This record gives sequence, structure tokens and C-alpha cells, in this order.
Amino acid sequence: MSRKRLYFISILVLTISFVSTNLWLSQVKATSPTSVIEWDENRQHIDGFGGSGAFQKPSYIMELPEPQRTKILDMIFSQEEGIGLSMVRNLVGDGEAASTIQPEPGKYVWDEPDWELKKDDFDKDQIWFMREAEKRGVTTFFSSVWSPPAWMKTNDSVIGTGEGKLKRENYQDFANYLAEYVLGYKEHFDLDITYISIANEPHYGPSYSGAVWTPEEMNIFIRDYLGPTFEERNVPAKIVMPEHMHFTEEYALPALNDPVTADYIDVVASHAYGIGTDVPEFPVSTEKGKTIWQTEYMNQGESKQSYEFNTIRDGLRHANLIGDMFDVTGISAYFWWWPAAVNGADGSDLIRLTTDDDGEVNGMFRVFKRYYAFGNYSRFIRPGYIMIGSDTSPVEDVKITAYKDPETNNFSIVAINNNDTNQTITFKLEQFPEKVKELVPYRTSGNENLKKLDNVKVTNNGKSITVNIRSNSVTSFIPKDYELPAFEDMKDVFSSYEAEENDGQSKGIPKNKEKTYIKHVRNGDYIKYENINFADGTANGQPGMEHILSMDASVRPINGGLIEIRLDDPVDGPVVGEMSVSTDNSSKWETVSTMIDTNPSDGAYGFHDMYLVFKGDSRKKLFAIDKFTFNDGIEEPIELEKLLFDYEDGTTNGWKGRGGSEILEATQVEKQSGEFSLKTTNRTSSWHGPSIDITDMVVKGEEYEFSAYFRFVDAPETPSTVKFMLEITDFGGTTYLPLEEIKTNNGEWLPLTGNYMINPGISSMKLYVETSNPEDSFYIDDVIIDPIT
Repeated sequence: MSRKRLYFISILVLTISFVSTNLWLSQVKATSPTSVIEWDENRQHIDGFGGSGAFQKPSYIMELPEPQRTKILDMIFSQEEGIGLSMVRNLVGDGEAASTIQPEPGKYVWDEPDWELKKDDFDKDQIWFMREAEKRGVTTFFSSVWSPPAWMKTNDSVIGTGEGKLKRENYQDFANYLAEYVLGYKEHFDLDITYISIANEPHYGPSYSGAVWTPEEMNIFIRDYLGPTFEERNVPAKIVMPEHMHFTEEYALPALNDPVTADYIDVVASHAYGIGTDVPEFPVSTEKGKTIWQTEYMNQGESKQSYEFNTIRDGLRHANLIGDMFDVTGISAYFWWWPAAVNGADGSDLIRLTTDDDGEVNGMFRVFKRYYAFGNYSRFIRPGYIMIGSDTSPVEDVKITAYKDPETNNFSIVAINNNDTNQTITFKLEQFPEKVKELVPYRTSGNENLKKLDNVKVTNNGKSITVNIRSNSVTSFIPKDYELPAFEDMKDVFSSYEAEENDGQSKGIPKNKEKTYIKHVRNGDYIKYENINFADGTANGQPGMEHILSMDASVRPINGGLIEIRLDDPVDGPVVGEMSVSTDNSSKWETVSTMIDTNPSDGAYGFHDMYLVFKGDSRKKLFAIDKFTFNDGIEEPIELEKLLFDYEDGTTNGWKGRGGSEILEATQVEKQSGEFSLKTTNRTSSWHGPSIDITDMVVKGEEYEFSAYFRFVDAPETPSTVKFMLEITDFGGTTYLPLEEIKTNNGEWLPLTGNYMINPGISSMKLYVETSNPEDSFYIDDVIIDPIT
């Protein structure tokens, strides 16, 4: 199957270096950039790191056979064997998304005579998930409301569409409901709900469970109903709000600025959807002394479901975001959406459980790089820690944050290197209460998954340490006195495989002093990588991409030959792929590729050792080898050609409305040339308009001229700003680039034009047109995307 993909060989994870994997420089160098870690500079407290069990997702884990069920739970919650999540976010049942405690007015489920018979099935999956977390040390359980029960809503439904709100006459009923939920879960399930949020994304009425609140309605409800009710009934749960979809405190401001309400609020929480690389402060929350949490985030949107968004580039994106939120915003907790689940694409999960053809879990799972990068924080920064001062950026594209346990004097330093080269950094440990002798590093990089490295000695009487931080990696350093066990060496298809950093090789392969690649191989040589989790042979979990896996190899031809990919044995193991290396002895590195056989019987399916076996003329050196990477198909080159959208076939040429409400049609009423143009009507917001995904139509690294013609259906009385735009998504987030903007009420055809060099790092790009006045209807015609050669 042909599959276009991003070339990331040169920018993903360059681990070619003048030092070996575990070489850490312990002698202080005066020229090294320095980050001073200030023990006595106390910042915010840390509540922990969490994930959600909402919408019955734990039921898939419950269905797993043993020992896989226990393994997945340990990977989520165990600090010894996993990433040690310390908080669980639940959904307060509404009767559809989860069991409700009050399906009708005046009647709680535990007051019914047959409650004891029904109890074991009530909210079964979430309660099981909390108990399993509790077994592994979790004590913080946070429950969010998506919707009150239908009988309390204005639309008589738990879904959010139709502006479904909590009826004003049911405000006290809902306050009682939340109090009873907290008290009832303690009484009947012996579970302490420690935090409760009155709404999830309150500004939005979704087509699933949800309820719409204005900021002032939230203020009134907490001030006049929920706060007093919790006080009167001695409800121990702390109040969280507003959980807006975007990372902002704006929705909390009326409540925070009301002195009565503010006293009831313990946590200001927000989700992080739509965030880019710029992380905002929450100044009012900080001034009021409120704890700040980020309570939901994942790789949302089709553009973030590609293979690349499961690799180290995505892991580093999340590591940087977490570090920035702790440093800039001052958060005390960070939640992923679902830690392990079954879904229609990969972006929702840290671990994705795979299913058979009937949709049943089959015991296999795929672990993404973001799981390990998340673990560089969650495994080593525990509830009760305090963030302490550090020079966060001692050199460009390096981020340093630090955290301490004031009770035990344990600590963690998290270092992210976003550069394509290794960076030597000195940590200067100031006012540390105990002499630190050694640190233990745990690193996530392109080819490492929270790998425990050799201990590093601290010099200068326990006050300084200089380390070489690998390119494109995140490393956590903790004191040796508190070291944690090494993870199981479980490799995956989202990692890169350095040729020189293998798990075994044939005797004839020469050692390279720089240890950056294998300088040549001969016929019959091989290298080995152990315990690779191929899962179900899927690189990209989108529908239609199951069991599709490819491999690329970076080689430098000498006399050419073949690379066989064999499983479990270099001689008799089944061949699941084969790459041909040319005989061109040009001293240039090139990429060769193959599809991988993923059939369940003897293919790359489940766990296997992998052998790369080299074949060719037995008398000659064949080629040099640098690195192997997996992918979701072999690229079919895109021709550099001019594209024209003129709608002359009477269709929209693939253009769609950005908002979903727009009506797009090819029309003959007006046209710049030919017989047709594209007409857009029924816009309800300024950002609505025609759009087309051009990701697979352009060549990355090339410059293009974009042009189009625009005309209003009815010219407005006052000028409107016409915007000819690109929507660009990469690992920094989504940006909106204007190609041209014209403020006009001209009723004639107007030309629009602009140039853009396509960044090789993009994952998706859309071309669209909008106007500042949402009531504008308009035509576009003769849209051209022309490469500048």
C-alpha cells in the first residue's frame, strides 16, 4: 500500500554523538552552561499526575486476560513497574455516560430496597478502576460532572445540544446531588472522592453528555448552593472549577472576584485543547492563592493521529508542555485523558489496547512515546513535592525544572534537550540539605524508553554535576538513595534503532571508535534487537491502517547487498521484510525501505526479537549502517506540479466548510472564468468558510504561490476583512497564517495571493477563506497552488 508520510529521518531523534549511550561527564567544566537549582526557592506544591476512567474505558482493561490486566494496571499506577499516576479523574454519572445515583427526583439508588443486589453493577468499571489504583497507592480521586441527570436539565436530556442547562429551580437539587455522591461513595464503596468539579467544558453543548453554563451561573451555583450545602453537610471534597476546554482562567473570573465564592473554590482547572507552544499565566488564580490544575489533554484532531504523533517528537512536545505549565502557569497537577483504552485512533491514549476483528480486546497493546515522556515527570515527582527554583533555559532549546520532597529530601531534576545535538549542562545544587553523592538518570529518547542509565557522581563536595544530555531527549535525575528499578526493556515500533546500540551482533562486525554507526558489514553479519512489541503490527491506529507497518534504514552503500528482517533467529527465523542497498559507492547516506509482513501466524505480530541480517558478495564490504526506523507505509513521491481548483466539473472539488454549518455549492450564478465558481453561504461565525486539506498535495521543503479570486454575494455596507489563510499543524501546535488580508466592501472579483515555504515538519496543512463579518456569503474561483521553481 502506498502511503505518503513525513520524512523525519534528519529531525526526529539524532542520537549520533561523540559519546556513548551512558557516558555522563562528572568533572565540572567552567565553559558548560549552568542551571542553578535552588533548594530553598519554594514555588507551588505538587498534587500529582493523573488520567481518566470516564465513558466506561476501564471496562476494556477489566476484560483483559491475566497477566496482561495486571501488567497494564501496573504500567499506569505503579511507581516501581510503571509511570506511577497518582490521581484518577472520574465522570459523575448522569444515567447514560455512567450510572446515576438519582435517576428521578427524590430517590437515591442506595435507598431502594434491592440496592444490595444492584450494588456490584453500579458504576462498575469506574469503581473497579479506582480500587485498582488505590491498591497501587493512589489516594486522590477527582470527579467531574459532564451533565446533571436529565430531569434537572432544560432540554430533558443529558446531552448538551440545544443549550441544555441546569434548570434554575434545580440548583439546590444539584447541590444535594453532588453532596450525596461524595458521601454515598464513601458509605457504600469506601472510596474517598477528594475533589469534585461541577462541569466539564461548560461553554460547550456537545452531542454527548454535557451541560452549558455561563461564568456567572457557575458563580451563583457555587456561592449560593454548592458551597453552603457542602459546609452544612460536612462534605470533605474540595471544589474544582471551571474546566474550560481551552487553557484559560477567564471562565473562573466572576467566581474568583466574588469574595464569598472564592472562599469555596479550592482549584482552578482548565483543559489544554488548542494550546500551542506559548503557555499563559493565570494571574488572578495566582493572586488569590488558588491551586491550578490542567485536567484534560490528548492529541485531538485528525491531523494529530498520524504515526509521527506516536514517536519521540510527540513525546518531547508533551514533556515541554508539562514543564512549561509547571514553570509559567504554576500548575500543581497535570492529567492526560485516557491512560489506557480502546479507541478509533491513537491520540486519546498513552497505551492503546488492540482488538480482534470483532472488537474484543486481544491482550496486546501499543505503547506510545508520550507514555514514557509523561513518566519522566509522573514517576519521579510525587504528591507532596514542591517545585523549586532553577535556571530553566541555560542554553537554547534546553528546559530544566526541579522538584523536591520536603519530608524526605528526595528530589527530581527534569532536563529536556530539544536540540538535534547533545548538550553539556552543569547543575549547581544550592542550599541542598544533604550532601548528594550520586544521581541516577532515567532517559526517554528516540531509541530509549525511560531507560535507567549509569549513576553519575556529584563533584565539588556534592554541589555540582556536569552531564551530557542526549539530543532530542527528556531525562529525569534522582538521588541514588531513592533510585527506582529499571523498566523492563520493552521496545516498540515507535522507537528508532541505532545500529551501533544493538542488543547483540555477529563477531565480524567492526567496532567504530566514535560509536555513531557501523562502518561496514559483510555477508552473513547480523545485529539483534530484543523484545520488540509489534502488537498487532499497526504503526498508525486510524481506521483502515491496521496491520500496516514499514521499515526504513539509513545506509551508505559500498558494494551493495540486501538487508533481511528476520524474527527470533538470524538463520531460521521467518523473513518479514527485505531491503536492497545499491552498489553505488558514492559515500552518501541514503534511505532504503520495505513493508513488513504482520500476519498473525509468523509475521511481526506480538513480541519478538528482531534480527537484521546482511547479504551480498562474500568477498566484499557491503555497506555502512546508521539507523532503522518504522513507519506506516512507503512514501510515494509527490510530483511538483501546479494545482487548480476551478469547480468546472460542477462539484466543490473537495472543499468543505470549516465549521460544519456552511453550505458549499458549485454555482453558475457568478464566475471569474469558465462556467462555475464555489459559493459559500450559511456562515454563523467569522472563522467559518470553505477549506481544503492540501497536506498530500504539496511537497514539503518547497515554496509555493497561492492565489484565488473572491467576490461577495452581496457587498456589505461597511468593509469586511477578507482573509486568505493557511492552517498549519506541526509538533508546536496549530497556527493560522494569513497569505493576504483585504478590508473591503467592493462588489467585484478581487485577486488574493501569497507565498509560503512548506515546512518539512508539518503534519497537516489546510487552505481556507474567511471574512470578519460572519453574515458574509461569498464566491471563490480559480484557486491556484503553484510551485516556485
